[in-house]
Amino acid sequence: MRLILEKRFALFGLVATALAALFGIAFAVGPVTAELGVTEPGTVRPDQTVRVCPAPHESGESSMAAFAPRVSRDDEGRLRAGPVPAAPEEGAGLGEELTEPGRMWSADTGEAVAPTAVRAEGALASGLDAAQTTLSDGSATEVRCVAPSVGTWFALPGGDDAEGMRIESLTAHLANPEGSRATVSVDVYTEGGPSYSSESRGISLLAGESTELDLTELVQSTSAVGVHVRTSTGRVAASLLAEHASGPADWVPPTAGPAREHVIPGVPGGGGRRRLLVAAPGDASAEVRVRTVTSAPEDGEGAEGGGGSGKAEAPTVLNVPPAASAWLTLESVLGGEPGTVVLESDAPVVAGVAAEAVAGEDAEVVETAYTSAVPPLGFPLDTTAVLPHIPAEAETELLLGAVGGDAMLMATPIGADGTQGDAVRLEAAAGSTAVVGAGDGGWRAPPGTDPEDGYTLRLELLEGSAPVHAARVLRDGDGLGVLPVRPAPVRIELPVVRDGLAGILP
Repeated sequence: MRLILEKRFALFGLVATALAALFGIAFAVGPVTAELGVTEPGTVRPDQTVRVCPAPHESGESSMAAFAPRVSRDDEGRLRAGPVPAAPEEGAGLGEELTEPGRMWSADTGEAVAPTAVRAEGALASGLDAAQTTLSDGSATEVRCVAPSVGTWFALPGGDDAEGMRIESLTAHLANPEGSRATVSVDVYTEGGPSYSSESRGISLLAGESTELDLTELVQSTSAVGVHVRTSTGRVAASLLAEHASGPADWVPPTAGPAREHVIPGVPGGGGRRRLLVAAPGDASAEVRVRTVTSAPEDGEGAEGGGGSGKAEAPTVLNVPPAASAWLTLESVLGGEPGTVVLESDAPVVAGVAAEAVAGEDAEVVETAYTSAVPPLGFPLDTTAVLPHIPAEAETELLLGAVGGDAMLMATPIGADGTQGDAVRLEAAAGSTAVVGAGDGGWRAPPGTDPEDGYTLRLELLEGSAPVHAARVLRDGDGLGVLPVRPAPVRIELPVVRDGLAGILP
């Protein structure tokens, strides 16, 4: 026993000596103060990035597009695309390689059977955005190509909905485009609490591997769902496909992570249900105050509440149980108008909106589209955004939510060959949602644009503008698609780094 105790004390002495040595080195290098490391935020221009889009969920005209702006004449880079997992054949990439920023890259993905990874280097990595659009028999769907992440959130209806938004199939598309293994788990929050299975835990994805996970059984007994795709090792690109009982399937865009405030732009106007979905993933219940921002009335004052009346109505309160989800109808407050949804909660939540497209005298549901909470375009760094592909044969409109103040944007259409069309100034009055479409009153396609190619639209926030939340609404016949617009900054902020035990201990 004495020998064991002596060995324990000896081990303790060795550890204490090692710690003293490490701290001694730290003090020798410099005083342990905030001056060690980066204490003031700096910025850097990314020189390498990857974006992943899932394989199209249905046959039709499907295309993928990417764009990175030219910042200076000396800009050089490289952009190429290929399947995940990579095809073994030499030169089995997708589309042509792009080396010049300021031009739209595009490729036909109608025959793709695997996710596609867009890899960009140099100047083509900064300010990059990419998306995939599918138009098929009156259906319009869009999905943003996402960067690999350690955590991605979604909010959507469930499979127990008697009012028509019932999900028949829910599939998570997971891709690991990186060079190391990733381990993935999927958490599902229903109205009754967490829902999971052995198949949704500890999914191993080797480098360059992709898979699909059926979540349908986990959402059958609920009308509202929050989904969290997370990794314990590595990173994955996650996309979520929801197929409804009525209408074609559509991609659910990722939403902002748990927070006490959210803004959801791009709730389209027209008939059909509009439903807010909220999940509270924490251990505490959440009281969520919800208001909508619609079009400004003719007197120019901002409108809050339904119908663009300009009357500031009291927020609607939605109570969400801990580790669960809930939903709220928005048709009455929106009154058929396009709008922006603003949430304030006393506990962190995630949120999204589902919107139906209806047709005919019977208002038959033909499609369900989704929008989600996204960061605004705002100063100092998040002042630019990109709509990578505007299909010439579909109707496009931009919804601008100016929640806190007057917003001013410059929209510049850019053709596939880099030709720029006329820049157009877009405005949204404080407390309103402005709707601007291609054509009269909005922007026009660049001269000589081939209808088969479409074009890119670049958005730039003007000096003096308040932050603005934006989304693109795409209509093809009765089909409806929504793409929330995320900032695509040319420069990103470096994190502040300070010393501490985490920086000293191995």
